[in-house]
Order: sequence, then structure tokens, then C-alpha cells
Amino acid sequence: MSIVTAYWAGFFDCISSELFAEPARFNGHVGEMEGYWGAWALFREGSAMISLPPDSEALISSLLTTRTIEEFAAALKPVTERTIGPAYVGYAASLSGGSDLARSLTPADAAALDQLQGACDETDWDHGGGSIDQPCSGVFIDGRLAALAGYEIWGGTIAHLSVVTHPAFRGKGHGRDAVAHLAERAIEAGLLPQYRTLESNLASIQIARALGFEHYASSMAVRFTTPSRRTPVAGG
Repeated sequence: MSIVTAYWAGFFDCISSELFAEPARFNGHVGEMEGYWGAWALFREGSAMISLPPDSEALISSLLTTRTIEEFAAALKPVTERTIGPAYVGYAASLSGGSDLARSLTPADAAALDQLQGACDETDWDHGGGSIDQPCSGVFIDGRLAALAGYEIWGGTIAHLSVVTHPAFRGKGHGRDAVAHLAERAIEAGLLPQYRTLESNLASIQIARALGFEHYASSMAVRFTTPSRRTPVAGG
């Protein structure tokens, strides 16, 4: 997938041939990562691409032998405030199944979206919720928005999908239908759909697999504690 390779090479500020070309590659934050006080890593087929803040030499020495997400998290534990991941990252150039139940949302559906947000756990909404200002597809059951899928455009080429389902309607395939409808819209718009979800969310990963998304890599973000609260890193 040349689109995927080009996007992540730009994200890590390297050329395409350098992407996952060595066991662990370290780059300073650029672009959207600038100002992030933490580490962001992508793991694929035994290799790691790791983005770090400036002046991270001590951290690099502790991460030189990192080959897995578990090793990455363990090496940074002394300076960790919060982790997000591991997360599944997958792509689909075409879908294995569509949906006739979902439809595109319009500004007239804003109240239904607000009601869905109110019914969802804050964490679930943070990971899967969307905005009426972005491209959205949804499934309505008895007048209620049962599932919502939305996307943000990354790098002008990738449609980063998110999905959330009303607690009263889970386990019925509505999230899958919303994602299928939205992913088809993204493909029609010339974008490559990207599906990212926590690897602990098995139901969400099942949606991705059922629709034909192929696993590309696993990601993890580690937000650092403030310097005054930091414990020395081994090797630093």
C-alpha cells in the first residue's frame, strides 16, 4: 500500500525505504507530534518506529533493545503518566460487505448524535465518537441513533475511522453497518479507510476483520510525567 507507506514515512520524517528497515528507529517529533510530551511508536513485523521529544538521548538508550510493544511500555514505565494502546491499525482498499441499514448523517441529525453521546461512557465516546461537522454515517433504530461512524482525513489521503454504538444496541451488528457505509463513502471520495482500535476491544476488531480490513501495525502512545515527578530511566 503505497499510500500507507508514504503517510507513515511522512509522519516519522523518513524516506519510504527507511520505514521499518531496522529493528528500532528513533526520530524526533515533527508535524502533528510537535509539542507532544511523550513517545509514540508503531510496531510492524518485528520492527519499531519510535517518535520522541527533543533531547531524549537517555530514553533512546533504554529503548535500543525494544522489539515489542510490551518491551516498549516496560522500558518507559519509570517516566509514564498514561498509555494508550496497544492499538490495532488496519486498512481496506475495498470492503467485503456493505450495508443497506446505515445512511449519511446531516446537520439535521445533530440532536440524535448528542443523545447518543449522552448514552455512552466517556471513554467509549473519546475513542469512537464523532462530530456532525465531519463525514458521518449512522444506523437508526426506532428513531434513535444506534451506531455512529465518522472519519478524519489524515495527510489528504487516509480516512481515519471511528465508531461507537449505543449501549442498548450493542452486539447486533449496527456498528459494523455504520463503518461499512462510511468506509464505502471514503473509498468513493478517493481516500483509504484506516481502522484503529484498542487491541483489547475484541468486538471492534471483529468489525474490522468482517469488513476486510487487514492488520498493518500496532501502535502505542506513552505520555510522560512532568520532569519534577520523573524517576530515572535505566541506562539514562
